[in-house]
Amino acid sequence: MNREASLKKNVQLKFVFLRLNRLSFYCLIGILSLVADLKCGFALDLGWDSGAGSSGANSASVGSKSDCPQFFVQGAAPRILNAKLAPNIRLLCFASYAVGYSPVSRTPLWSAEHLSRESLYQAKGLKRNNAFHEEERLPISERSLLSDYARSGFDRGHMSPSADQPSEQAQLDSFSLANMVPQNPNNNRHLWEGIESATRTLAKSSGDLYIITGPLFIGSSVLQLHGRVMVPTHLFKIIYDPSKGAVSAYLVLNKETDEYSVISLEELTRTAGIDFMPALNETQKNSKIVLPTPTPHTPRDTDTRAGSENRSEGDRGRRDHSLSESPSQSSSEFRQVEHLLKEISHMIN
Repeated sequence: MNREASLKKNVQLKFVFLRLNRLSFYCLIGILSLVADLKCGFALDLGWDSGAGSSGANSASVGSKSDCPQFFVQGAAPRILNAKLAPNIRLLCFASYAVGYSPVSRTPLWSAEHLSRESLYQAKGLKRNNAFHEEERLPISERSLLSDYARSGFDRGHMSPSADQPSEQAQLDSFSLANMVPQNPNNNRHLWEGIESATRTLAKSSGDLYIITGPLFIGSSVLQLHGRVMVPTHLFKIIYDPSKGAVSAYLVLNKETDEYSVISLEELTRTAGIDFMPALNETQKNSKIVLPTPTPHTPRDTDTRAGSENRSEGDRGRRDHSLSESPSQSSSEFRQVEHLLKEISHMIN
């Protein structure tokens, strides 16, 4: 009898031990997942790891087997310099542009076009249709929704502009939310409109240009629309002129402003942590071409460019999310977050 009781007790203890081991295993998995999520979140705050510690050996190609190489210099799509982030990016090809879409920010990280004089003349007579729509090729859990932008105080800002599109299908494609970021209404309709227009003028003059447009998310307090779509702190437009073999980029804050910078591609690469034009050499990436001064076509007291679709969600929306109140990240804050990322990396590895 004692032997049976002892055996029963041993079995019960082993069962409890197995349950505790299983519980510990799941707890460990949960902790590692949380740490990985935190790392990914901070990487996004830093502009996708800000390129820190990145090298060609660690880089991951996005869309290297793309069906739309025509939008990239020598057919080479942008590369995410942090290989751990690359699997999250989805390359979407459209009629006249391609985007690298992030399910984390629910925005494009970049939108690429190949503008030509001929395509812009074809686009000139097309009427803007304002057919904003959700991108059905993306899983519903990853895509941004029309409701995300509703009453947000931000415009649905095109990365590849509708005015660049040379056909009705391309025009419709440009209104996919996969091509949109939350943009300050005044920025979208004035300074940014001037940058888009100046880019088209330059393309007509040069004959053709490769363009990559996108957002940056810099800082530890990036806003989100309804807790889902991340609001960029900055916007950029890269312009590569094949006839000159040189490249530069416009860089602006995502707020009401008339100020902008023209920076080298290398500077932007270090900030964003993305090699936007991997086919170019280091000399080209460090050079700068003179870009035309943006001249907005609409005065600040009118909204004729944006149309009623964006007006209803911009000017009539809440303005309490203005990025002019969002603090910039100082160098010390960058160092603090980078230090935290290194600690998290050691925990995972």
